[in-house]
Amino acid sequence: MLKELFNYWKKVKRARRISRARKSIPPYLLKEFETELNYKLWSTKGARFSASHRTGTLQRLSSQCVGYLSAYLIIVGLVNVYELNFWKITLSNDEVNFASVSLSVLILLFSQLETAENFVLKSHRYHDCSLDIAELYNALRYTKTYESENADKGKILQEISEKYDKILKRYENHKPIDYERFQLIKPGYFKLNLRKRLWIDLKYYCIVYFKYHLLMYGPLIIFMSVNLKRLILG
Repeated sequence: MLKELFNYWKKVKRARRISRARKSIPPYLLKEFETELNYKLWSTKGARFSASHRTGTLQRLSSQCVGYLSAYLIIVGLVNVYELNFWKITLSNDEVNFASVSLSVLILLFSQLETAENFVLKSHRYHDCSLDIAELYNALRYTKTYESENADKGKILQEISEKYDKILKRYENHKPIDYERFQLIKPGYFKLNLRKRLWIDLKYYCIVYFKYHLLMYGPLIIFMSVNLKRLILG
């Protein structure tokens, strides 16, 4: 009796494992080649557009950040020239010189690192890639709609697939966050609840915006915090 129950339990457990494995497979892989290719073109096109927007945003934030840091550098350099006292903070000549040199080094290093990323070129490349894939996607949709009875349909699909592979080899791959950002356009299709959507937005902010906002507004926040602390403590 116990042996039969044990064997039954093993069968149930095995059935559950198989069911979970099937559910973990993307739905488009369970269908025919045409549907799989259609999904690949559609999702990659959207992810590359998202990547183009992300890198364009990074370029804009990078330029703004250099501008903010340069402004801080000029302001710090003028403190002792005009004998200014910032609210509750009085800076000595050594402190002003140290702050000026530190900001200069930070701006130089930051500018070199950001220039090496070449966000403008990456944004254009991602955009060009998405346009190339969009052409294949339109060709596939046309074939699916108007050439469903064509005897050479399989050959046409194979040619589209080969062109798609060649396009992927010519361009840099997008980041995982780009695909996740693309999913937010169709949350119902990708079954994204509110928690998942908020999590993707938070990750996107940390990856794209956080570093620049920290450098742009961090010094001002620190300055205000120190002054408020001294006002409160007297």
